[in-house]
Amino acid sequence: MSATPRIDLQALLDVLDPDHRGGHRHADEIAAAIHSLNPHISAVEVPDLVQDTILRGEREGLWSAARTVTARRGRETLPKRVTLKTPTRSTDKRLAITVPLRPELSWAATLRLSEYQRRLLLAVNDWLRRTDGGNVPMAATTERAYQLLGDEKAFDRVSPRGGTALWRSDRLTLELLRCERPSTPLAWEPVTASPEAPGPIVCVENHATFRTLIRVLRPHAHPPWAAVAWVQGRNTAPLESLTTLPYKVTRFDYLGDLDPAGLEIAVAACSVAETAGVQAGPAQRLWELLLAQPTRAGRHVRTADARRLTAWLPATVRVQAREILLADRAIPQEALRLDVLADVSLD
Repeated sequence: MSATPRIDLQALLDVLDPDHRGGHRHADEIAAAIHSLNPHISAVEVPDLVQDTILRGEREGLWSAARTVTARRGRETLPKRVTLKTPTRSTDKRLAITVPLRPELSWAATLRLSEYQRRLLLAVNDWLRRTDGGNVPMAATTERAYQLLGDEKAFDRVSPRGGTALWRSDRLTLELLRCERPSTPLAWEPVTASPEAPGPIVCVENHATFRTLIRVLRPHAHPPWAAVAWVQGRNTAPLESLTTLPYKVTRFDYLGDLDPAGLEIAVAACSVAETAGVQAGPAQRLWELLLAQPTRAGRHVRTADARRLTAWLPATVRVQAREILLADRAIPQEALRLDVLADVSLD
């Protein structure tokens, strides 16, 4: 399993306080914001992550945590709330823009804005004027942000800098600025002699299994999959590009770790694939082989969670997988070594 990600504190602050007004935020609001930035994090990992994030943010001076009131979440006792650092008003007066604005920005004429918001709008106003209303090719958000502000990360967040006073469907949008967030490239390799022919793809969670499956499948005259992909742990976003591969993906089969986080990732990966228009589900034969391997110690799993998590698995292994989880055991996909897969049929 990949390590639980460390949260980008500035991105989190942009979600918690897009208008830079400071104030109190409950621990549950922090958890929700973390989940919005990392939607595929397992629920059982969120309390630990909230605890770590609150401590890091306090060390960096972004907020102060409550000392006398707490909230129990999972096994963690968290500060019930944090107080966000309030910007110094004397150095950032909110003023209206006094220059003529393009029609696309007429909504901002009477707004009282921070210095950064004014700078952003003036840059957009000038760009719209120079490009005749954005009559230019599409660009990546990072490219457009650097062009306008000299800050490539300004638009490349869940909540772009400038806050909700500016960024709304009827105000500033990425479409207006002729930019988009490109999909993260998918790591994949063909295993057939004709990589341009339509066929299914098998996707795994971890790099070692990705390489092992390529080594196993390439010697086959007719492998059951045309290619092998790797989602790099929780990062399922690259699967949005399945339909842009140089061959037509006819089916998406997935193998993950047999543990709560691995099964959560599996469901998320298949959901992304199906949203892209590709039929998706578990790689049945590989899951059958995985469950035949030795188990190791795992997290405690409640009965209801075990039922929910294993419902996605093939019926041939569902009951066995549930029993393994309920025994607080797990099987990582690395149990399927080259010597385990070399002499078995994968069809």
